[in-house]
Amino acid sequence: MSPTVDLIEAERGRHNALLLRSEGVRVSVGEFADLTRRAALLLEQRGVRRGQRVALIEGNTLERLIWQYAVWWLGAIEISVNNELKGAMLDHVLSDSEPELVISGEAIDLPTMDVVTIGMSTRDLPMFTEEDHGRLVELQVDIPPETHATILYTSGTTGPSKGVVLPRGYFSNLGAVWASIVDVGQGDVVYFSQPFFHVDAHLLLPMCMQTGAVMAYRRRFSVSCFWADVSRFDATIGIAVGAMLSALTTTTPPAPDDVSLRCIICAPVPEEAYRYFEDQLGVPLLAMYGQTEANGVTFETPGNRRRGSAGKALSTYDVEIQDEHGQPMPPGAVGEIVYRPLSANIISAGYWKRDDATREAWRGLWFHTGDLGLLDADGFLFYKGRLTDSLRRRGENISSWELETIVRTLPGVDACAAIGIPDPLGGEDRIKIFVATQDPGAFDPRRFFEACHRALPRFAVPDLVEVVTESEFVRGAGTAAIQKHLLSRAVEGPSIHAHQTRGDRSPQDRSTR
Repeated sequence: MSPTVDLIEAERGRHNALLLRSEGVRVSVGEFADLTRRAALLLEQRGVRRGQRVALIEGNTLERLIWQYAVWWLGAIEISVNNELKGAMLDHVLSDSEPELVISGEAIDLPTMDVVTIGMSTRDLPMFTEEDHGRLVELQVDIPPETHATILYTSGTTGPSKGVVLPRGYFSNLGAVWASIVDVGQGDVVYFSQPFFHVDAHLLLPMCMQTGAVMAYRRRFSVSCFWADVSRFDATIGIAVGAMLSALTTTTPPAPDDVSLRCIICAPVPEEAYRYFEDQLGVPLLAMYGQTEANGVTFETPGNRRRGSAGKALSTYDVEIQDEHGQPMPPGAVGEIVYRPLSANIISAGYWKRDDATREAWRGLWFHTGDLGLLDADGFLFYKGRLTDSLRRRGENISSWELETIVRTLPGVDACAAIGIPDPLGGEDRIKIFVATQDPGAFDPRRFFEACHRALPRFAVPDLVEVVTESEFVRGAGTAAIQKHLLSRAVEGPSIHAHQTRGDRSPQDRSTR
């Protein structure tokens, strides 16, 4: 199985069925298949071949999906780039992945790259013949499901972001798993407003192809447009992260009888979201636990739920809680969440060019997540935070090391350390950064935040900065690493400055663009 095989089978059985909807967009299965094959021919004409890497930099647009599938038609590898990256973070992803071609929806600055870049437009795609059609279809049979399909960059903890390598079968297999959880079928409309460069979007479209459901999407999450979109698209299933649901609890809910949603799949689920969606509106929130490396290890199902948990292990995975020595822990004990697959192509193939990181993650035949949790006596998983030094904000994983590396280059910064403070809106992180400077009295927080905006994607811009001197950092013997557990979690104080910006507490831009 692979996403292109899913598309071929959907085209044969439901050629004229609606597949994608958005504002001003209605695309059938056949239309999508036609556009992706034509884009594949253009890539082929430009010399893209099986196994080569093509980077995609674009937001939630139809064109982004067309080029993604075009890359897959040829057996090439999609580098799925966060379109909000800039500067050093963008440079790292592209330098590390070394794409043969970059396809971008907007002008980008590639300061250290010598690579061909083309636009994301699909206006002048070549037409294909029956011979081209047959050749591309036959090619899919020759590409094994374990073939690398996508590299998605996820947060590093002691170094730059790592590229998670995902096989072709991963998206189809997990799409089928997600479909089975909530019995997705024809007549369902899945509403999605998270970024397309995330793993969720990569498996949701194959899920819709397999089941006959429609994927309705928005370019960017909008609190003010959410319920109008649900009504307009007649959405039956929602996909969200906790911060999105928390933001929605601040809005006036529709009447329960006017809500078409029969469930929302979410991770994590904040308590206020349970009260708003389940208690007021009767919309079940199905929590899950997953990562880019394996997106859906545990799940709640409509008939098997426990409020506050992330569900139970699916039949496709073994899940265990282990101590620091790799030994299993009893029910109720907090330790590291580890898992292993019980079938093929439902987990990452490793980290791109990082054999050391791959070996470190796979120890004792278990994948070590770096997350803390517990399993209760009935096997429900409860997430308890992160063992590793990474941050999560606005649905994005952020490498503390990478953030600190960039902030240290800003004017007036001699040393820095970033920590996460739980945000009451959804349990994600408010980013607090400690800046050591030789003259704290001369530090200008307004200019600091302006410099952060120029150097960082907006989801990584700190919420708080505390100005300190180098002597206030406690460093470990030997490594000289800053002991972050000793840093203050205070959010107010004479040396603490908050980043004040409109909509800063939203999980994503609240605009309707």
